Amino acid sequence: MEEKISVIVPIYNVEKYLEKSVESIINQTYKNLEIILVNDGSTDRSLEISKEYEKKDMRIKVYEKINGGLSDARNFGFNKSSGDYIIFIDSDDYIETDMIKSLYTNMKKEDADVSVCGVYNVYSNKKTPQCEDKNIYFVCNKIKFLKEYFIGKLIPGTICNKLIKREIASSISFPVGKIYEDAFYHYDLIKYAKKYVITTKPYYNYFHRENSITTKPYSKKNMDCIEIYKKFYDYILQNEKTLINEAFFRLSYAHFTVLDKMLVSKDYKKIDEYKNVISFLKNNYIDIFRNKNFRITRRVSAIALKINVKLYRYLLIKDNSKNKGVN
Repeated sequence: MEEKISVIVPIYNVEKYLEKSVESIINQTYKNLEIILVNDGSTDRSLEISKEYEKKDMRIKVYEKINGGLSDARNFGFNKSSGDYIIFIDSDDYIETDMIKSLYTNMKKEDADVSVCGVYNVYSNKKTPQCEDKNIYFVCNKIKFLKEYFIGKLIPGTICNKLIKREIASSISFPVGKIYEDAFYHYDLIKYAKKYVITTKPYYNYFHRENSITTKPYSKKNMDCIEIYKKFYDYILQNEKTLINEAFFRLSYAHFTVLDKMLVSKDYKKIDEYKNVISFLKNNYIDIFRNKNFRITRRVSAIALKINVKLYRYLLIKDNSKNKGVN
């Protein structure tokens, strides 16, 4: 008999997307699923829709809780789960029919702790695979995993494309009160998971909403992005210096991510953290320019930033209109 897999879906005001997400889960070719829908204090029809699915499919369990954020909802869902393996799916995303079966098959074949698949970036007008080559398959230890995780092409940064053994997941929790919670989770994941199997076939559809957290202007919480990748950088500095180039790339990219959000504001110079963020990028612009993990446009923009912030801002807007890739 197939082992049970728990699918944990945190839900908050996603009535427009929820049906497509849940349908993609219940229609998986892998059938022995425990589908946990955690309504995190939604004020729209999300709870009503969830309960309708609970009546239709006995594998679905709906739980209600006071709003506590994505991390809190995921942790709550895990504590209610009983599966041998765990996967987290966001309620505004959807998955290909064979995703869970593929992840499970690869995991069993390689006796891995974590099984990873590729990701489609889905926008309102296009859908593109995060990795151009959809046929890469490999098994690796945590050092290789970290290298590709930092670069972000073969191993996307979301946690939702990863099937995890229960005994591994039981040692980790999502950080309540933080954003970029997936990065914090990965930081702990590498402490416990030793063997990883990866396919770049894009089974997970990551939908980029215009009003999602990742598309909103700067808030102080965005500094969480720099905090976690500084932790990764320090970890690499102390434990695996061969990955310092990749860790620096990801830390620098975190600073770019935060700065780009700051520059949306007309009064960006008045933001308390602005000076520290821009100082890091200006002080390291030569190393950033030499780091080939960045796209050439981003490397050139580092020089532009050193010369003039307004010039950088112009190039940023121009580049964003052309490309929405990971780096």
